[in-house]
Amino acid sequence: MEITNVKIYKARQGGPVLAYANVILDRQFIIRGITLIEKDGKRFISMPARRVRNGERHFRDTAHPLNSEIREKLTKDIFYAYEEFLKSEE
Repeated sequence: MEITNVKIYKARQGGPVLAYANVILDRQFIIRGITLIEKDGKRFISMPARRVRNGERHFRDTAHPLNSEIREKLTKDIFYAYEEFLKSEE
């Protein structure tokens, strides 16, 4: 799997949400609405999710990596694109 494009969008609110990302895989598949979060000095991504019908506060990812290796690669590549986005904003 190759990450062929990452597009970063600035978050409108403050707090732990830094930005949002859309990721294209193999020039054929897009994942929209990945959230970039920084909390307690740690950065991570949150995949797009929807509310589970039976639960008020329960959500299920609509798309997600199937193993930690792919999650780490996605996180690394998305945050690299985020840093480049910040540089272009200066």
